[in-house]
Amino acid sequence: MAEEVAGTDWASDVKRYAPEADDGVIAAIVRYCGIALRTRDAALVSFSDPVETARVRDNFCRKKLELTDPDEVIDAAIAKVGERMSDTSFRNRVTVYYLLAEHFGKLTVFGAGAAMAAAAPVAAAAAAPAAAPAAPLAAAALPSGGHGAGRSGGADRDDGFIGFATLVAGGGAAIMLFAAIAGSYIAGRFDKAPPPPAPAPAPAAEPAAPPAPAIPAGAGIVSEVVEGRPKVSVYFDVGKAEIAPDFAAAVAPIKAWLEANPADRVQLSGFTDPTGNAAANAELAKNRAQAVAASLEKEGVPAERIDLVKPEDISDEASDLAGARRVEITLTPG
Repeated sequence: MAEEVAGTDWASDVKRYAPEADDGVIAAIVRYCGIALRTRDAALVSFSDPVETARVRDNFCRKKLELTDPDEVIDAAIAKVGERMSDTSFRNRVTVYYLLAEHFGKLTVFGAGAAMAAAAPVAAAAAAPAAAPAAPLAAAALPSGGHGAGRSGGADRDDGFIGFATLVAGGGAAIMLFAAIAGSYIAGRFDKAPPPPAPAPAPAAEPAAPPAPAIPAGAGIVSEVVEGRPKVSVYFDVGKAEIAPDFAAAVAPIKAWLEANPADRVQLSGFTDPTGNAAANAELAKNRAQAVAASLEKEGVPAERIDLVKPEDISDEASDLAGARRVEITLTPG
């Protein structure tokens, strides 16, 4: 089922309801959803579940879109999106988030309009017509000296071979030839159409996001590189804090980074799934983070370089249940 979700054409689904949707914004929303799109259940939004719609309101609309509207206004917008997508029972999370951002005029949160603003000066410069060449007035005027003057000079010479009639005919022909050449030159300069403007360069396509690593069903460890830095996610069984046995190999890139960057630090954040007692979940998330910290110390990471940071919301709304039971190991600049 995970492969089926990974192959979903998110852009096509969004454009069923918003035909002019911005592909760059869609790609940014896909990256924001992250691991929530790896399983079918997490990739869909249930509008009949008040707990689910409340998470969409609080986590996406308020936190991501930074909306300050009353709850009833946001809830009405969510219900309106649900009605808009009533033609299908599979309401994809990417499409729901796009339509909500569009409804509240918040597509700029995901970069809408940035590429157009960058290309506008280039397009304006390319669309400006080339300046018409200056008229060659000096070339258009007949010179005071030239073929006529030369022929007059020749008329002053009486060499006994050229008669007066021949001189007049030759001079007139020369003047007519000169006038024809000058007229053709002037007409050619003024009638020439300016070159067409160069086409505006197309904006560079946004690179496709790399495929997200698979999430284990229970306890397990996933290593990846995010923005050039290693990151490790430690996943747990339901209600457990025991770490999978392949921990040492998975955190080797973390250790190597710390050795090469003595000022950087390790940050641990624990999450749980949203089911069960909230207080018990918070305690479990803390125990898991402490267990990961102890394992890092065993692998040689100094305790003074490890920070336990409680996330703003330990229940990860943008994730399925297996993906939410985790501790994230990230690196922060010193």
